[in-house]
Amino acid sequence: MKVLVIGGRGVIGRAVVALLSAQHEVLVGGRHDAEVRVDMTDPASIEAMYQAHPDLDAVVVTAGHVPFKPLQQLSEDDWQSGLHDKLLGQVRLVQIGARHLHAGAVFVLTSGLLEREHIHGGSCASVVNAGLAAFVRSAAQELWGQARVNLVSPGVVAGDARGADAFAGFMPVSREQIAQSYLRALTQPLSGKVLEVFPEVTR
Repeated sequence: MKVLVIGGRGVIGRAVVALLSAQHEVLVGGRHDAEVRVDMTDPASIEAMYQAHPDLDAVVVTAGHVPFKPLQQLSEDDWQSGLHDKLLGQVRLVQIGARHLHAGAVFVLTSGLLEREHIHGGSCASVVNAGLAAFVRSAAQELWGQARVNLVSPGVVAGDARGADAFAGFMPVSREQIAQSYLRALTQPLSGKVLEVFPEVTR
């Protein structure tokens, strides 16, 4: 398969690229420092990317920004930033990609554990992740027979110090374990699935 990994220079993206490269042709996409330049917040950039690479078999997204702030400090711009980038950016990649790529193409998106669990300052992320899960389940039905769409929901990444205090008490998961779920979402005959990669939280 010819696979584009958007966000392939990131913490999770590097592990996904390393795993997939063993069996597939992998291109790294992103706004900067990437083989394939694409800005997922810009529909015109996405259109141009697909026109330049119509032979892609799959698109994996491990990119997406969302602000982490206490609820009462989230501005309208903060909400627009998270929705426009991580949520609608991935929605655009599927919606536009389905018009350009061949039948049987695969899209693997990324959300996160805040769809189900919650932390102080994570309200925007929770909304975005829940929206992605709903979108994938719906899009899989609409694109049945044309394309597969799945979602990986990673937990706290082992060794990643970003947000460590906010996620204190959550069991971390290795990059390699997370990458295996992207491989599963890509290669197994699944569509509309949310693959969670985090231990159950004791309640």
